[in-house]
Amino acid sequence: MNPRNVEEVIMDFKGRRAGIIKALTKDVEFFYNLCDPKHPSLCLYGLPSQLWAVNSPSSQPPPPPSEIPEPKLGINLIRDDMPKDEWLSMVALHSDAWLHSVASYFSIKYKFDKSDRKRLYNKISDMCLISELIMYGAARKRGKTGNRGLPNEIVVEVLARLPVKDLLRYRTVCNNWRSLIDDPNFVNAHLRSYKSNIVGNQLLVSMERPRSWLNSERVLVRHSDTFRKVTTLNSLNLIDKYDVLGYVNGLVLVRPGSRSSSEVILWNPSMNKSINVPNIMINTMQEKSYYEFGLGFDASINDYKVVLFTYPYTDVSYNFGSLRYRAKISGLIQVYSLSANSWTTKNGAYVPSPWAVGPQVYVNGAINWMGFGPNDTDDLWATSKICSHIVSFDVGNEVFNYFELPVDVVNNSGNRYTYVVVIDGCLALICTDNRLHDIWVMKEYGNSNSWGKCYTFSLRYDNRLHFKENGEFLYGVDDVGIKSYDVKKNCVRDLAKTYNKASIYTVFTHVESLLLSTISRVDN
Repeated sequence: MNPRNVEEVIMDFKGRRAGIIKALTKDVEFFYNLCDPKHPSLCLYGLPSQLWAVNSPSSQPPPPPSEIPEPKLGINLIRDDMPKDEWLSMVALHSDAWLHSVASYFSIKYKFDKSDRKRLYNKISDMCLISELIMYGAARKRGKTGNRGLPNEIVVEVLARLPVKDLLRYRTVCNNWRSLIDDPNFVNAHLRSYKSNIVGNQLLVSMERPRSWLNSERVLVRHSDTFRKVTTLNSLNLIDKYDVLGYVNGLVLVRPGSRSSSEVILWNPSMNKSINVPNIMINTMQEKSYYEFGLGFDASINDYKVVLFTYPYTDVSYNFGSLRYRAKISGLIQVYSLSANSWTTKNGAYVPSPWAVGPQVYVNGAINWMGFGPNDTDDLWATSKICSHIVSFDVGNEVFNYFELPVDVVNNSGNRYTYVVVIDGCLALICTDNRLHDIWVMKEYGNSNSWGKCYTFSLRYDNRLHFKENGEFLYGVDDVGIKSYDVKKNCVRDLAKTYNKASIYTVFTHVESLLLSTISRVDN
């Protein structure tokens, strides 16, 4: 029978808590063996009768899984990837969050008033957390550090392995956890943990459907290895279409509306949290200006920056239909600092065109794109379709650098399309005629003499979707589906049978992060 008042909810909480503690202490060997990674995804349930059970959600006895929040699914699947003590500590953390969510569920279902909720949570807070018992030992008294159990650095390591949605739940369990999870050092540790876990990475897929009265644009999170959908994101709640301008460390730069819009948003999909970047006057030089945004990370000050490159329409030379623009006068560079929440301006700077040829990539602390050298003339820009350099904007020093392209790439550019990618942390080029593809890698960043042609392969496709840093190339084939080609292993895998050839895909490798978690100026 479900509890209906504060006293009954507390008794339910104590019973479930006692059952889980029993599983993690007295019955720990039996519990550990039940959680064999070879089994299907399992959950640890604490029962009101002070017993415990390990089951899949479908086999859990009443109350049905749909009635109360589910525990963490798949606790067994990562068992062999962690030392036993760390794994038990992680399960304890999940269990604490689950117990609190169950109590919250009952308080909402039976419409507890403010006084009852306060009494309920005060009673719960007086009890020691299961994770405290497991990490620091049963004899530990609340408020004392003690030397038993796991060291603090191990606790941080365990928490850093957990998904963002779980960590957000843990922030509500106690003030100590909130302080730990909000700590900038932990935010960085969590990001490092997820960036190093290539298997756990996901893909962020923006798919714009064909124009129609039912037109909509969706953002999906897909598993990086299988391309299976993890979830659909609708958190931005934008009425019009939007463009994804950049992506760094789980943070997305989004422009709502048309290309002429100067509004941009920083969005963390993992948290469904976004902030509006303060608007900036982009017409400071002329009434009409052409501009483009970039996103990067300044590691020297642990800050994320939005960069705005601007120059006027009225002093631009271009080839009709080539989308190649060239300013004849000095441009304007403006940089937004996330930590300072303000813009700074660099007047009189020469601004090359970052959007002229292909996409931007962020690597080695800089935004990189295909372009021309600093000494190329306006006439060359207006008449030539052959890029000669990588143009790089150093986000930390806020300066431009130029790296010569390989001679073979420049000489063959007339018949081939070249764009920048990242492979194994190195800046790289893919040169293609849609049949034969060469991959050139800059083995030492900034050294034009370190270019080397590392891979050549033949592949036909109708739409290139994404090049992953591990060397996998995702592409679409009309009437066939989405495939992956591994340039290192020279093998093809089928990922999805459905592929909308009329849609426009924007794909990024996505890592979960806690960025924006402590920023109060939130727009959703």
